[in-house]
Amino acid sequence: MQDDWYEIAEIAPGVFAIGEPRYHQQNWSYLIRGAERALLFDTGSFGGDITGVVGRLNDLPLTALPSHMHYDHLGNVEAFDRVALADLPMLRACAADGVVIPTEALFLGARENRAAPRIKVAEWLPVGSVIDLGGAALTLLHTPGHSPDSVALWWAERDMLFAADFLYHGRLFAQTPGASLADYDRTARALRHRIGARIRILGAHGDAARVEAAAPPELDRGHLDALIGALDGIRRASPELSDGVAELPVTPLNTIVVGADALRGFS
Repeated sequence: MQDDWYEIAEIAPGVFAIGEPRYHQQNWSYLIRGAERALLFDTGSFGGDITGVVGRLNDLPLTALPSHMHYDHLGNVEAFDRVALADLPMLRACAADGVVIPTEALFLGARENRAAPRIKVAEWLPVGSVIDLGGAALTLLHTPGHSPDSVALWWAERDMLFAADFLYHGRLFAQTPGASLADYDRTARALRHRIGARIRILGAHGDAARVEAAAPPELDRGHLDALIGALDGIRRASPELSDGVAELPVTPLNTIVVGADALRGFS
C-alpha cells in the first residue's frame, strides 16, 4: 500500500496495476512501460493523488490515456502534462481549442458531486492505431457497451487485453447513459474473434471483500465466453423485463445489471 490509498502490483515486466481498494468501486489503473515511453491507462478516482505513485514507478516520458469519460476514471487527469484521447466523434464534440470538457452524460460526475475536468489533449489516437512505447506495441480498440466512448488496449505480443470497464469481476453495468446491450454484444463477439485462447484480461474494478485481499482483477477467455452467454440470455429474456433495473445471473461473472431502456434495439 502506498500513500495509504494505492495498492501496487507488477503483473508483468514493466506493467504495474495501481489499485484503490479503499475506494468503493475498487478502481485499477495500469502503467505500462516500454523501452522509450510509458503509458498510464486511466488516472484513477478522485480519492488520492496518483501522480506521486506514477512518478515513483516511472521515469520515462509519460502519456495518460483515459479508457472512457466516467468520473471514476478521470481523477487527477488534469495533473498530467500529456493526455491522449481516442479519436471518437462523441469526444471530438466536447472539444474546443484543444480542450475537452466531457458532458455530464459522458462524465456522470453528479453521482459523487464531481465537476468535469478540462482535459488538454496532446494527441488524438485513431481507433486501431498502434501505440509504440519501444518494445511494447499496444493496439487501441473501440469497445462500446458500458459507454459509447469506451476503449481497450490489446497487447498481442504479450497476450494481454486491458479491458477497462468492459469486463471485470463483479457486476457489469449497461444501464447508464450511452450504454448499449447491442454494442456490448457486438464488442464481446468481436473481441472473442480477435484474441487468443491464452489471453490475460485486466479489468478496471475489483471486488475484494477486504482491503487486504485486493488484487488486480484478472480474467480470461472463459469469462468473455460467459459474458456472451449472459447477453444471449438477456436477449431471450428481454420481452419479460419491466422498466427499472433487472439483474440476471452470470456464471462466473456474478451479475450483469441492465435497464429496460438499454434493451431498446437489442437484437
